[in-house]
Amino acid sequence: MTPTGSIASLIASARILGECLLTLVTLEGKQAGLSLAWMLGLALAAAVLAITGWLALLACVVLVLVRNDIVGWEVALSISALLSFAGTGGLVFMVIQRSRGLLFQATRRQLRRIRGRAESQYE
Repeated sequence: MTPTGSIASLIASARILGECLLTLVTLEGKQAGLSLAWMLGLALAAAVLAITGWLALLACVVLVLVRNDIVGWEVALSISALLSFAGTGGLVFMVIQRSRGLLFQATRRQLRRIRGRAESQYE
C-alpha cells in the first residue's frame, strides 16, 4: 500500500505540470499566430507591389530596350520574365524565414526534458 499523501502530491504535481505545459503551448500558439499574420501581411504587400510597381517598371525596361533597338520584343519580354521570377524567389525566401517561428521550439524542448526524466526513473 502507498500512503495517501504520496498519491495526492503526485496528482498535484501532475496538475501543476499540465498547467505549465498548457500555458507554454498557449504562449507559443500566440507567437505562431503572430508570425502567421506577419507572413500573410507580407505576402499581401508583396502581391500589391508586384501588381503595380513591378509591372510598370518592367514595361518601362522593355519599352526602352525595344525603342533603342537594343533587343527585340522577345528578348526584352524574356528578360522581364526572368526578373519577375527572381523577385518571386526573394519573396518566397522572406516567407520561409518568417515561418521558422511556427515550430513550437520551447514546448518541444520541455516535452523532451519531461520524457528524459521519465525514462531515467525507470532505468
